[in-house]
Amino acid sequence: MDDASTNESPRAPSLGLSSDTAAEAPSLDVLRRRLADDDAEAFETIFRRLSEPIFRYVCGMVSDTSRAHDLTQDTFAKLWTARDRMDSVDSLRAYVFRMARNRVYNQQRDARTRRENRNQLRESAPHGSPPAPDQALDADLLRERLRRWIDDLPDRQREALTLRRQQDLSHDEIADIMDIAPSTVNNHIVRALDHLRERLHEHRSDPHS
Repeated sequence: MDDASTNESPRAPSLGLSSDTAAEAPSLDVLRRRLADDDAEAFETIFRRLSEPIFRYVCGMVSDTSRAHDLTQDTFAKLWTARDRMDSVDSLRAYVFRMARNRVYNQQRDARTRRENRNQLRESAPHGSPPAPDQALDADLLRERLRRWIDDLPDRQREALTLRRQQDLSHDEIADIMDIAPSTVNNHIVRALDHLRERLHEHRSDPHS
């Protein structure tokens, strides 16, 4: 009997976004324990279970599907390399969301640094012509404006709102992911909604603004 296969190091499976789920899939806690034992099949099941919600969460934070796809793949690649730490993880779902959040924040920090450097170079350059005002604002354009208003929210408010409205997580679950108190989660969401209502009111008063 050839025992060579039992001595091989576990290999990370290939990553491709999928929303497939097994009819009777094991719980995430069972999968977490199996992942700690280098179970590649468990990893693939976790990926199928969580990749779509993680992708939507990242999309809500970066508003770029291509970058969100890369960040999602990177998150699960990091999860595979961190499988030896699974015994100390209480909630696998919250752990993966936190990993994705850290990847997003690292990417945003790097992008902010590049943007600040570009802005410094443009400070003395003349401004270009302002864009032409919208001729009419239909539902699609209003949704685009809303997306931009959400993008303009402070990072913590945008994250809390995205987790609540797009992922339908409870305040306690969001608090676990963001490492803050549930009351603080509520404050972030309330302030975000107040800001969006204010922007909508301003838009209705001046639709070309």
